[in-house]
Amino acid sequence: MKMKKIMSIAAAAVLAAVCMTSCGSSSDDSAAKDSGAEPAQAQQAAPEEQSASASDVAKKLFDGITYTDSLNTISADMIEKVYKVPATLYSDAAVYVGGVSTAEEIACFDAVDEAAATTIMEACKARIQAQITAVEGYNPDELTKLNDPVLVQKGNSVYMCLSNDNGAAKDIIG
Repeated sequence: MKMKKIMSIAAAAVLAAVCMTSCGSSSDDSAAKDSGAEPAQAQQAAPEEQSASASDVAKKLFDGITYTDSLNTISADMIEKVYKVPATLYSDAAVYVGGVSTAEEIACFDAVDEAAATTIMEACKARIQAQITAVEGYNPDELTKLNDPVLVQKGNSVYMCLSNDNGAAKDIIG
């Protein structure tokens, strides 16, 4: 039990260090573990033309929902480190992450093709699983967001929003 507590604290410290050294505060920046469980809200819609870019949708999610934490954008380099998604898989992306106190997060991608969209969708699922593992030891109240994420694939676009307002997130994504 003591070892589990120490590991949880260490994981929180590492996450805090990563965010402090790499998260920007500009909202203009664009940019794992898989237990096999599927997110409750994962959806795949029929391919259709998107009128808004991934960055535009991410900004609408950022502006249109009240978050507990302060969210900051991360760079393409950090997207690759955090999500394991190289920039070659998308034409546009924006990811907003919170600090270590919540699991709140926005990740929106316009993939270069259908195969890349599938890869990005799986990376988002893996990110959710990694967050579940990270927060269950030190902030189990955040599991509500992680166990019921808004995760949608529409054509070659992938949208993820972890917040307290799934209804608003779904309305914004469309």
